[in-house]
Amino acid sequence: MDFFQHQQDARRNTGLLVLLFSLAVIAIVALVVVVASLAFFGALPWQSFATDGQPVDHGLLLNVAGLVVAGIAVVMLVRWLSLRGGGHVVAERLGGERISADTQNFQQRQLLNVVEEMALAANMPVPAVYVLPHETGINAFAAGYQTKDAVIGVTQGALDSFDREQLQGVIAHEFSHILNGDMRLNIRLMAVIAGIIFLAHAGRILLYVRGGGGRNRNNALPLIGLALIVVGAIGVLFGNLIKAAVSRQREFLADSAAVQFTRNPDGLAGALKQIGARQQGSKIEHKNADEAEHLFFGQALNHWFSLMATHPPLNERIKRIQPDWDGHYPEPQRAPQQSNSSDNAATTAAQQQTAKLALAAAVMDALHQPSQVTQQLDQVIDHPAQFKAGERIDAINLAMTALRQLPESEQQQWLDRLRQRILNNSDEVGYERIMQWGLYQLLAWQLSHKQRSNRSLSQSDAEKVSMDILYGASLEDTSAVLDDALLAIEKALNQLRQQAPKDKAAIIQRWLQQIHRDGVVTDAEQRLVVVLAACIDANLPEHSFS
Repeated sequence: MDFFQHQQDARRNTGLLVLLFSLAVIAIVALVVVVASLAFFGALPWQSFATDGQPVDHGLLLNVAGLVVAGIAVVMLVRWLSLRGGGHVVAERLGGERISADTQNFQQRQLLNVVEEMALAANMPVPAVYVLPHETGINAFAAGYQTKDAVIGVTQGALDSFDREQLQGVIAHEFSHILNGDMRLNIRLMAVIAGIIFLAHAGRILLYVRGGGGRNRNNALPLIGLALIVVGAIGVLFGNLIKAAVSRQREFLADSAAVQFTRNPDGLAGALKQIGARQQGSKIEHKNADEAEHLFFGQALNHWFSLMATHPPLNERIKRIQPDWDGHYPEPQRAPQQSNSSDNAATTAAQQQTAKLALAAAVMDALHQPSQVTQQLDQVIDHPAQFKAGERIDAINLAMTALRQLPESEQQQWLDRLRQRILNNSDEVGYERIMQWGLYQLLAWQLSHKQRSNRSLSQSDAEKVSMDILYGASLEDTSAVLDDALLAIEKALNQLRQQAPKDKAAIIQRWLQQIHRDGVVTDAEQRLVVVLAACIDANLPEHSFS
């Protein structure tokens, strides 16, 4: 199976479908203008005169188009803002219960371990993990707008059915959705559909309007209202068809990316086969399932019309992963109900992957305990000699689950103390103080606390600040870093974090060119690039320092 070709095809098809979605919205606006022109003037909008000889008021038609566009835009914005509130909102609306970082339940502990492994491998914060305890169907989902507010949800049916290999495949699939930006794409498409639905609602209002003005125009409003209802309904139908088609392409993309990520097609294929083997399949029973069906791993709802399905057929997905599959679904299995040598309550994902994160077991245990996590992170930040370049980032990512369980006031108090400690420690070596400051910025951003800078920098100034930082590190500058410089770094990171993914990739390439220019990458340079990349929510390319 050529996974890279499948990924390229899925991305290309998604781009075409999104373009089609945009054209559909334009066509809807144009159709409304045509209906308004016929209703008001009895003529088409490109004609100069109506049948009775009266001129067509093109200014009025432009106002109609403007009102339609403005109405759709406002509703889209409101819907978009409500949907980007964080993945926990979606999880809780589906009846999800958050899994505690120190849970002793074997199934939940194994799930947390797998999620931690995937997060560390992907160099991203460990997302909050939810279980849908009342769902017997086999399913999972990823939700959220950014990596910092992403969550992973898994049904109890999946926990009861998957072995560890299958669970890894499904979680890798969900991480692929996060890393491919599918969550943001889904939110945007849902917002556009909400804007189209607004047309139908506006049509119902106009249908009953009886206002002042000329006789013809007064009679035209109900006709326009009826037309808006019809156009809105047709628009929603086609919008949902396109959204479902986009979702199916992103599922193919996530499947192929998950196999590439785990290098094990049997795990993901086995999970899909377990869905096919059970009568309940992947069905979700919760009343809000229709709002989020496109987020799930498997088809959450049944559709009489296959083009409305948000997921490709199971057999097609399995065939793409295992072309030699015979089409036979195995007998339903039960997941292991007790721990083994690789998964017990005292074993964490980071300990299992010592090549990735070689921290002591005591450190790992503390990072999972809400009562100890801040003290342990203080040690991680304040004692750089004990950790390799990426280990402090990994420790922060791993600690997110426990940190988010603390009351927000306690989080903020700890962040305030950390900030002041770094600002007051003016005797620290220059580049190490910058790294500590970067780690603080990363923590504040991941915990969704606003940074303190009141003024922003332009993108060019922000890039210049970051390049100056690396230039100082390349000289192994040990001079003191002034507080003003730290505040400039804060503003720069805030600005660079807002850039598009392709722009971030270009920025990182310039950083790497800077540190490679003399042919030698120092430890200080390597550490700073790792921290800076994490701070702007970007991944480093493979072999960045070789």
